[in-house]
Amino acid sequence: MNTRTGIIAAMDSELRDLASALDHERTESIAGREIHYGLLEGQPVALLLCGCGKVNAALSATLLAGHAKVARILVTGISGGLAEGLQVGDIVVGDSFIQHDMDARPLFPLHEIPFEGFSEIKAEPELRQLLADAALEMLASKRPPGLEKATVLEGLLVSGDQFLASQAARTRVLDALPRACAVDMESAAIAQICRAADLPLGVMRVISDSADGSAHIDFAHFVEHSASQACAETVRHALRAFGR
Repeated sequence: MNTRTGIIAAMDSELRDLASALDHERTESIAGREIHYGLLEGQPVALLLCGCGKVNAALSATLLAGHAKVARILVTGISGGLAEGLQVGDIVVGDSFIQHDMDARPLFPLHEIPFEGFSEIKAEPELRQLLADAALEMLASKRPPGLEKATVLEGLLVSGDQFLASQAARTRVLDALPRACAVDMESAAIAQICRAADLPLGVMRVISDSADGSAHIDFAHFVEHSASQACAETVRHALRAFGR
């Protein structure tokens, strides 16, 4: 029975801690990407650094689904906070996903994927809950610096090929999608691939900024150290749960 977990991150810092701990078996190069196979927490995994944006994300998810033959996909990394009250360091676990820049009007409704008949894709409930529990366990065991007051929230993650760097851009997304909790550039594209491939998907994101241009004063340090540690440790807790 295949139990391999595919793990995707957009940036090297988001995947580095996991890659360095991998009980390495082999690395395979395909379609300009490297898939690292091995064991983490005793569980078989395939790690893939996808790069930023929806095309890179879709390519990477397709490689894990069709070539690496994973049983599920976990996505980890940073995102911009949209929900009221979210702070830098908080963790959002996606319960659903929408491409905020999908707009084929007047042929199709705003956000609907042309010819697919849907806009919102739900996360797999059990995997979503497992990731939320893993994030809480991570915070309870050893909070990385910068996450001293962090909380865990489940909600709508929206994705697009624009980095939201102004209040106007943030407001535009929230006006159209008021339920949005956080924004990134990959998750909704990966969700579309997982839906097509009938693969369970779980996504956890550490809030790094407010998606309005007012980035954390030590943004680079926070991403390299605090967020990357939180991502890696949450994934480790999730993998341990698979082995129970």
